[in-house]
Amino acid sequence: MTGQAEGSTLTQSTNPGGKPAIVEVHADPDGAGGVSYWHEWRWQDGPSQGKGTINVPKRTENEPGTPIHFHLRDNTGRGLNFSDDAIWVKRDGCPDSPCGDSEIPDDKIQRTPNLLKVFNENNEECRLHYRLRFMDKDGQSDSYDPDIKNGGKGTQ
Repeated sequence: MTGQAEGSTLTQSTNPGGKPAIVEVHADPDGAGGVSYWHEWRWQDGPSQGKGTINVPKRTENEPGTPIHFHLRDNTGRGLNFSDDAIWVKRDGCPDSPCGDSEIPDDKIQRTPNLLKVFNENNEECRLHYRLRFMDKDGQSDSYDPDIKNGGKGTQ
């Protein structure tokens, strides 16, 4: 298991309501037989927003939540894919067992081997800690645990 890569925590971002956040998750050899994970994210058709926390700004009452698309880029040769339980989500710390949160509803999660699509309701201002889970071609599991900062929903 590898923790969050060093990077800036983003404090400002603009997102037209409902535009997907695109997250490129990279899995690289770490030189010691393991995997080093890192990510870079952006709004669809936009420039990089950095390698840190995915910052979802406050939305108005009438704006939709935010789709988040995780694209796995496996550079390890291990044949990593998203596992069946591809994402665990928890508000009060990094999840260490299967769990979820109403901000990322289970019925709005779609998974293919290298693409995980989730929908962030963004109803409440909070920090969502999540663990992305992977399985390699030999059946070995691994994970990566960055986080999302939700702006919540306003009453405008």
